[in-house]
Amino acid sequence: MDASNEGRRSAAGASWALLGAQARRVKGVGIAVPLATAALIALAGSCWALAAGTASATFALLGLMPLYAAAVGLCAAAAFTGDALVELHASTPAGFRTVQTMRAAVLLVASAAGGFALFAPLHLLGVVYEDAGWASALSPAGEAAIMVLVAYAAALAGSARSATLVVTLVWLFFALVWDPNMASMPTLQRGLPLLVLLAVGAFAWRALGSPEYAWRKLGGAR
Repeated sequence: MDASNEGRRSAAGASWALLGAQARRVKGVGIAVPLATAALIALAGSCWALAAGTASATFALLGLMPLYAAAVGLCAAAAFTGDALVELHASTPAGFRTVQTMRAAVLLVASAAGGFALFAPLHLLGVVYEDAGWASALSPAGEAAIMVLVAYAAALAGSARSATLVVTLVWLFFALVWDPNMASMPTLQRGLPLLVLLAVGAFAWRALGSPEYAWRKLGGAR
């Protein structure tokens, strides 16, 4: 019994250590850059509201707020495909999948926190379009989480260029088509895409652990 408990504690400690290591690896491009983008957008919207009024700021933020999700998605794509150390795990499929999934968990938490931090001051100033109260925080936080999941799945291609292209196209769809028509329904606006992308993420998770994927990462398919 003691040996079993010790083994579980050791495994849990190793998992937390690996999670901390991944957080440190992505803290620049995956955490600091998106959070700085959120802070700059919130600052710009606040200054705009004070200088030109809430109506003008609300209109301007229609174009500014989606930039946070774009920053999150592009930074997530870089974190999933642009780190040579991750490639070292390709010889062990479970290890590689674990590293990518832990990075996704770190980025999801950071991106959602950044979305709420972006929304809060703008909500208090009354400059958020179709503001339905604090529930509307789901819009920036949810879209950022969606972009992380898109990048996680797109990274299966193994190419930073391909992952970046997919993230950009999905972001354009949400910014130009989906969000303008769903702004008054924040729960459905983010809930439906998140459900779809969680399913896609589950598929990506399975694919990351397949021996065939590891073989391709090692160049064996060539």
